[in-house]
Amino acid sequence: MTDALPSPVKAEPRLPIEVCERVIEAVYDDLYSFVSTSLATLSRCALVCRAWRPRAQRILFEYVLLRDKDVLYRFAALLDASPELGTYVRTLELRGHLHVPYSPAVLFLTALRGRLTNLAELYIHGFQDDEKAANPLPDGKRELPFLPIYRYFPSLLTSISHIRRLEFVNVRFPSFGDFARFLSALPNLKALYCYLVSWAVLGLEPVCMAKRSSHDSRKMFLPNLEILSCLDIDEQGRQRLLSALGPSLQQLWINFPNDSPAVRKEHPRVEQETPSLEVAMNLRFFPCLDSLACLIAPFDQQHDRTLESLRDTLLSWMAPSVDLVGHRLPSKRRLYLAPCRVYFKRKELVELLRTIGPIVEAALCRKDTAEGDLQDQPSGDTDDRPESDPCRAGLVVQDLGDRLEWEDWWRTAVAECFPTLSRWKRLYVFPTHDGNPENRWRDHDLTPQDYADRLQAMADLTEARRRRRSTRDVVEKFIATRGVLMHVRQKRKHYQPTRLRRTRSRSSSSLRGRRQNVIKTRIYSVSTFNIL
Repeated sequence: MTDALPSPVKAEPRLPIEVCERVIEAVYDDLYSFVSTSLATLSRCALVCRAWRPRAQRILFEYVLLRDKDVLYRFAALLDASPELGTYVRTLELRGHLHVPYSPAVLFLTALRGRLTNLAELYIHGFQDDEKAANPLPDGKRELPFLPIYRYFPSLLTSISHIRRLEFVNVRFPSFGDFARFLSALPNLKALYCYLVSWAVLGLEPVCMAKRSSHDSRKMFLPNLEILSCLDIDEQGRQRLLSALGPSLQQLWINFPNDSPAVRKEHPRVEQETPSLEVAMNLRFFPCLDSLACLIAPFDQQHDRTLESLRDTLLSWMAPSVDLVGHRLPSKRRLYLAPCRVYFKRKELVELLRTIGPIVEAALCRKDTAEGDLQDQPSGDTDDRPESDPCRAGLVVQDLGDRLEWEDWWRTAVAECFPTLSRWKRLYVFPTHDGNPENRWRDHDLTPQDYADRLQAMADLTEARRRRRSTRDVVEKFIATRGVLMHVRQKRKHYQPTRLRRTRSRSSSSLRGRRQNVIKTRIYSVSTFNIL
């Protein structure tokens, strides 16, 4: 009877396609070091089955990475065959050898013109030294001194004038004018990031960056820019860029000290200009600038000049905080300090923060504090008057990226560097939870107990040296005093025979000699007592 019945089919559980789509979306990671791995994983997901293909393909083409001209032309051919894929592209990254005659940063405008209608972000990243060593150029090929930008290149940028974000990393332009004309063709930019951007020739200030008195925003240079990051670029170029911007700027990332990018190769035909000294930036004309972030590194050279530049920059930033009435009110502004951890030990950063602490508090806090106001009031009214907050902005110390066991140590050490801001709860410290494992402290392996033991050992050594120096000083004084007494004794010893010859009396001379020896012994004992 059982043989006549059909065998039960074993049902395999299946996940809903919505759950699979969420998993596919979680694969993507736009971090610089994880983009290549994410795109490779999405390519495999698109080949699993037909149900996975639409979602994986849409996310895969949302971020397109092009390394050389061959990949660029293959991608252009793919868009010719499937034009709908071009509408998926939101971010385009050009990473590779950019300073070559066939640079993808220059060819992509003609190869992909009019096909990326929804492009919003453009990344142009040149290879750094370690990436160049891992991906060398073919034999017989060599780099150019800068991007091979031609005369009509800015006119082609109108095809991507709708982008909102632009990022340059390790890019060298023929001149500062070429860099300015590149930006001038993108009036809808809201975020601009420049890291290690340079130019072969500074030249005169281009016409497109000149400020106009007209209120028409279409005639201004980058009228919609809200976020600007200038890290390790030429000082004069940074000053020109800031002076040409309008009042729409809300966030600014800078570094102190500002290290100009080094010349990568020797090109005798390119005129190399001497690096300019760091000067203060005038932020008085940015009333909407609520966030000022400073990436700090060790102040090795021109220490005083860097501190003056930081002070003047902060003072110019605080100047527009006066409202129409004239009363200074605490605002929502924030100053962010982020260290380059690979250059610091923990103690070195605390010492640097202790140095710049008075400068930062003098700029962010009012001079007429509550204590000064209370002194002007009569003695009977001081108890009824509340203490006012002198802080005009908050301070955020972030990117410390340390282990959880260091959290209390960091909060205590930073609070000692900024006592006024800490007292009024305007100091915010984020010591832990960093996602970059390569950016570590130079003494990363130490624990707080090891650090405390080391500091105690250094303090004990300093105290021992101090005691040794004090003992050495006592001995030196003792020896010097004894030398004077011995000199006096020798002088009197040589003088006694002459007196004996004159007296011609042995009994009187011996008695006189014993009296003199007693006096010398008393003087020696008193001198020794005073020294000890």
